[in-house]
Amino acid sequence: MAESVKVTILGVDYALRTNDETLLRELAEEIDTELKDLQTKLPTQPPAKLAVLNALNNAERNAHARANEVRELERLTEDVSGLVDKLEQILV
Repeated sequence: MAESVKVTILGVDYALRTNDETLLRELAEEIDTELKDLQTKLPTQPPAKLAVLNALNNAERNAHARANEVRELERLTEDVSGLVDKLEQILV
């Protein structure tokens, strides 16, 4: 059952519902750190713009991670196909 958890990001408290409090707190802390880092680099920018920039950074990281996963899956598929071919040759 989802429980309400309070997290603070850039000094603003958010009451959120979650089934995994530990994960939510870790993610909120990570986002808070990323936003504070951006705020240090871009001190004149409003929090909403920092949030958008952070969202874009995270989206880019996720896209690269997905692409890497696809490449790894393709490599593993080729490896398995090669092993199947070898097994078929041995068993024939």
